[in-house]
Amino acid sequence: MRPAQKAWLALLLVSLLLAPASAYMGKQLARGPVDSFTLTDQNGENYTFGIDTDGVVVVSFIFTRCPDVCPVLTQSLTAVEAELTDAEREDVTFVSISVDPEYDTPEALTEYSERMGASWPHLTGTAEELQPVWDMFAVVVQQNVIDMHVMDYEPGEASVTVVNASNQSSHHMFAWSGWTLTQTMASTAGWTVNSSVSEYGRMLHGINGVDSPSDWSWWWELNLWNATNETWESSDVGMDGLDGMEHPHVAWMPSNGNRSLLPSPNETQATSISVQWPNGTHDQIGQETFTAYHITQGALNGAGVNSTIEATSYGHYLSSLGDEDAPDDYAWWWNLYGWNETSELWESSNVGMDDYLEPLHLAWAPSYTNVSTIPAPVSDDVDETVCNGHGWEMGSGSSKHCMCDSGYTWAEGDQLSCVPETTEEYNVGHSTITYILNADLEPTIAWTGDSWLVEDFTADVRELLEKEQLGGYEADVTPSPSLLMTTTALLAAFAFVGVRRTKQDNE
Repeated sequence: MRPAQKAWLALLLVSLLLAPASAYMGKQLARGPVDSFTLTDQNGENYTFGIDTDGVVVVSFIFTRCPDVCPVLTQSLTAVEAELTDAEREDVTFVSISVDPEYDTPEALTEYSERMGASWPHLTGTAEELQPVWDMFAVVVQQNVIDMHVMDYEPGEASVTVVNASNQSSHHMFAWSGWTLTQTMASTAGWTVNSSVSEYGRMLHGINGVDSPSDWSWWWELNLWNATNETWESSDVGMDGLDGMEHPHVAWMPSNGNRSLLPSPNETQATSISVQWPNGTHDQIGQETFTAYHITQGALNGAGVNSTIEATSYGHYLSSLGDEDAPDDYAWWWNLYGWNETSELWESSNVGMDDYLEPLHLAWAPSYTNVSTIPAPVSDDVDETVCNGHGWEMGSGSSKHCMCDSGYTWAEGDQLSCVPETTEEYNVGHSTITYILNADLEPTIAWTGDSWLVEDFTADVRELLEKEQLGGYEADVTPSPSLLMTTTALLAAFAFVGVRRTKQDNE
């Protein structure tokens, strides 16, 4: 081999040594670039993918009615965004694309993105506009899965787990009696309630300081809304015996009042209370949906667990549970947890009980409690006959379906079974896929599901930024000391061989 050839070989070896090695945590892909497309963002403006995107691009697929996978995924991506430095964030574009265009209007996407704290573009369009986008990303949208996941919220299936200061736990199902309905709705309205308990049950004496007279010339009468007849009717059971799930709209009025003047409730609301005051005026307060406050109050009241839930300017606050008061010095407090049905783990709530909407399973425990010791709200025993032993059931009645384990999906036409996945296409609705694209819009890394770790996903974004020489990594080309020593030794060796060969040729 001639000296010139050896020199070229040396340079080739050096270039190979200096080339960055990729070791992604997610699934590495080898695909061509995706085509440019235009959809509508949450602001109602056109967004052109490939022009409005810049640098490394993170693409996720969501639908705003999704109660489980999508919120977890979006929260994880906001955590990834927060992990990035300012320089890195400038060269990373996050984009979420809807798989439910029938419902996901710009207004729905605005509400979802603001609620999730996700500031990046959320895109929608018509089904005809979105289908080729889904096809490009090998995403199969299963409408039947979406329909299963957006089933009506069933508060009757909700529960509250209580862990006391001695680490003893108890589990209580949600109950919505007429008393709990009245108490919670009055608290929401800012009204005080005067009641007493006797051998005949609980009796209401006053609302917001307006008490019934001691001579019994009138008393507070409970009325129920008959949705079939669209009329108010006097209740033939007391507050304690009333099922508020069957009769979500109640009214209180003086026994000598005019029932026909009671205002009709808003039946689109989850529950409501109307009051006819002795002077003939009316007030009405309703709730669009159930919150952690309602579920907590209902479960504890139903189980007879003593508690103190204070109404403050910041919302409702649990200060005492099971006759155990949280200390005034905040050495510990009663902490709220929510059950993540996907990861099957308890997670500390980052919002108060008034802002925690439509919870299924909640837990209250002293803040010093090890979250891993809080018992699961569902049995850990695996029934091999349920979901073929590869998942767990969610919902009830016609909405019941399997939440299949990773690597499994529904059998064709059967949402109560889980079979191994045999396709490389990604089914969105039951699971999801998130891509990381390079600067040439080539899908480079794929992450399936929502149970991935934020630090692993962030590491992949940074790895790709470094490979693309973006995000502040442009000047970071200094090789390691060991690589420098190896390179120097190789160059010296080839130089020595070249000199020796020249001397031999001269002789």
